[in-house]
Amino acid sequence: MDLLAAWMPWIKFVHLAALLAWCASLLALPSLLALFPRTEGRVSRRRLRAATRFVYIALASPAAVLAVVSGTALIHLMNVYAPWFFAKLTLVAAMVLFHAGCGKLILVLRERPRVWSPGLLLATAAVPVALILGVLWLVLAQPALGPLSLPRLR
Repeated sequence: MDLLAAWMPWIKFVHLAALLAWCASLLALPSLLALFPRTEGRVSRRRLRAATRFVYIALASPAAVLAVVSGTALIHLMNVYAPWFFAKLTLVAAMVLFHAGCGKLILVLRERPRVWSPGLLLATAAVPVALILGVLWLVLAQPALGPLSLPRLR
């Protein structure tokens, strides 16, 4: 157990660094996606596609994987199983779904860049803001949510 305790600060560091990169990417992607309908010209559109693809594939996706893997390791090392923690995991799952949704939008906007309005695409930035703030609040406040009442199986 001493070996695991020695690695704990490094796992926390990797988790925090990956979370920062992933959250920054989730905040940047809606802004990049909102540029698709406004971008004119073949060269400009190609550059925008390359930048968006880079943020998604080279930054957001590896950071998401690192955040989830290191977070899973921390769950097992720290034995945190309080109700607030399950609420946090639900919000993290929603962040993963938003991440996947951005990937789908990148593919759709590549073929049909004007399928959604820039305002609507930019408004999707509110989703990661709400999710990130929710996760941050749950982690810092660790509210007493009480036991989760699950339906009983007969």
